[in-house]
Amino acid sequence: MTDFLSRDMHHKDVEINGDYDARFEPVVRVLRKQVARYGGGAAASVFLEGNCVVDVWAGQARNDATPWERDTMSLCFSASKGVAATAIHILATDGLLKYDAPVARYWPEFGQKGKEVITVRQVLAHQAGLHKTAPLVDDLTDILDWDKVISRLETTEPDFHPGTANGYHAMTFGWLVGELVHRISGMSFTDFVQKRIVEPLDLDGMLIGNADAELERVADLVGVPAIRRHGAAPLPDGYRAPRWMPNGPLRSLVDRGLTPKKMAELVTHPSFWKASIPAMNGVFTARSLAKMYSALSLGGALNGTRLVSEEIVEQAAQVQMKRPDKVVLYPLHWRLGYHRADALLMDVPRAFGHYGTGGAGAWANPDLKLSAALVHNGFPFSLTGQARTAMMTPAVYESLGLYTGILHTLRHGPIIELLPPRTAKRAPRLSSAKQAA
Repeated sequence: MTDFLSRDMHHKDVEINGDYDARFEPVVRVLRKQVARYGGGAAASVFLEGNCVVDVWAGQARNDATPWERDTMSLCFSASKGVAATAIHILATDGLLKYDAPVARYWPEFGQKGKEVITVRQVLAHQAGLHKTAPLVDDLTDILDWDKVISRLETTEPDFHPGTANGYHAMTFGWLVGELVHRISGMSFTDFVQKRIVEPLDLDGMLIGNADAELERVADLVGVPAIRRHGAAPLPDGYRAPRWMPNGPLRSLVDRGLTPKKMAELVTHPSFWKASIPAMNGVFTARSLAKMYSALSLGGALNGTRLVSEEIVEQAAQVQMKRPDKVVLYPLHWRLGYHRADALLMDVPRAFGHYGTGGAGAWANPDLKLSAALVHNGFPFSLTGQARTAMMTPAVYESLGLYTGILHTLRHGPIIELLPPRTAKRAPRLSSAKQAA
């Protein structure tokens, strides 16, 4: 590892802190550029063959210019789903859960209104038809009430026949998976993550729920008021649309507080951080996320600690379908709780992980025994901003001599596979690049 504390001439206002193997300078370069472009702060981590080869951070963690530190955690939105999926695979490793069993076997109240046939596999692959969140909440703050949301999921009907399509369950995935974890293990989802992932792997920053006790470590979001760490007033009891707003879907959303402004207010309140919302309110260090995925990249075990069995990792990484998604449209090639994790215009068929709104995320590549993670507190709504992890991934492969730029990739492949083999040519696989290396 090379100690690093310097400034780049082009981005001289961004100071990078931490350690990294000299081969991975491209990753550091991308981190510096991203912080300079989007503001705030960020951290990146890479593990290779179980060893941390990149652990760097930069920028500001709070609106008052408090610097990002080694132990700073940040909200990673849907990157939380990768942790939730891993929890399910731990139960499968324990022999307590079967992917093709109906969810109702473990959660009897779920088996109604056409949901009797929904399997665990369909939930993990976003094929359950339960992707709509708005019908489950009367007020925005309902998402903080686990029991209320679970009871409403039990009585809702699928939007399409389970298994016939896939629609990204942006919020409901977390409650569905989290309640399965609760029913099978007897622990709350938050406690399960702590006992079965954080403690065995000795992670220093991974919380989904009960993060209100660690708010001094949590970064503020850029463009959102600072987290109310002390003396926060109670949240409002309800929301009301202006009288002039006509009746219709928009007024219904405003009446329930389902607006960007109200959501921004919610994420600054301690009650949001105390709640467990496994689909979106996980706070992590990049190091912790990359370390968890490192175990998955090594067949489920790291430094003698078995997290998931090798057989279960293989099953979890298998692509379930390659059709376009009804919600995000892009074909995410859903695995069991994870999605594709390609480099820019570079097909990496065996890599898997999960990214979140704003561009944070993490992934594992079992072929290379490699994992990587990026966390940050920026919240850019540009296309490139949403793809920050995807934009950093090529730098990881560049560091290993497997990626030499977009033009070379377009000319020589492998390029990203968008459609199933029956409707599009398959591109050459990463294995050829790996063998050449």
